[in-house]
Amino acid sequence: MIIDCIETSKNYTDTYLIIEGSDALVVDPGGNYEFIISRLAMHGATAKYVLITHWHFDHVGAVAQLAESGAKVYISAIDYDLLVKGDFYVDLGIFGERVLPFTADVTVSDGDKLCLCNHNFTVIATPGHSPGGVCYVMDGDCIFSGDTLFWRSMGRTDFPLCSHSELVSSIKRLFALDGDYKVYPGHGKSTTLDYERKNNPYVH
Repeated sequence: MIIDCIETSKNYTDTYLIIEGSDALVVDPGGNYEFIISRLAMHGATAKYVLITHWHFDHVGAVAQLAESGAKVYISAIDYDLLVKGDFYVDLGIFGERVLPFTADVTVSDGDKLCLCNHNFTVIATPGHSPGGVCYVMDGDCIFSGDTLFWRSMGRTDFPLCSHSELVSSIKRLFALDGDYKVYPGHGKSTTLDYERKNNPYVH
């Protein structure tokens, strides 16, 4: 298995390519579809699945094109409903952006179990940065945290529909997991759950 992190979107979104042989799973394709495809080709892989942590445009900008190429799309029911109701325009208060419409193949919710590209995922609902934000725990040892948890930080809560208290509670829920995990966030460098338990200044 290869986990390849590339930056997509003007907001420097961390998009993760999970490569297993010739199959790949893309987490949060924020944009730059051609770059994503070329990077997959470099690995000799094709996108089979897309996992979305939350509905903001810098995490879903290339989803429609990947779906058109045959990838199945997974997103929380809550955030997908927000996209549909907003006609795929994401209003973040001080700015907004429209993304190409796409259809969710699977809407996920807390506790769902997925087996994709020979890897096991557990969905953990982590609202706060968005109402339907989720994290994906892969194989019991790493977490794709989207904009819930960053290195020594956490997601913004000054956008519409955000909640600071909910986000802190969501991160505490992650901290309550047994053992240590590698954390792959939606922006910035990777970290570990144990490091954040000890050093994150936003969660006490």
